[in-house]
Amino acid sequence: MRSASNFAGASATLGAPSTAEAFDAEISTVEQGRSLFFVVGRQSAPDAAVLSVGGAVVTRLQDPRRVLAVAPLAAHAALRGHHDLELAGPVSIDPKRFERFARLIGLGEQRPP
Repeated sequence: MRSASNFAGASATLGAPSTAEAFDAEISTVEQGRSLFFVVGRQSAPDAAVLSVGGAVVTRLQDPRRVLAVAPLAAHAALRGHHDLELAGPVSIDPKRFERFARLIGLGEQRPP
């Protein structure tokens, strides 16, 4: 791990609670809900990897290794580290566009992740 110095000159490890304490900060992350992900398989379609984290492929792109999937936001790290995937990351989309996209691909009444 990399380290950083706080204002007093003491060393703190990035990502550790002591870093937040050194800067009198409170750090929290939201990992609830579902998100739209762009996923690229290494050798083949990434369906199995997406399913393994509780997600579902919702759109296939021209290259069969590339898909859009809906998965729990908390699954992001597992997708990024999956050995069968070349790339996986959340897609940011505004609510109106997501509603149009959801209707287009038949997701029904799902709300934006």
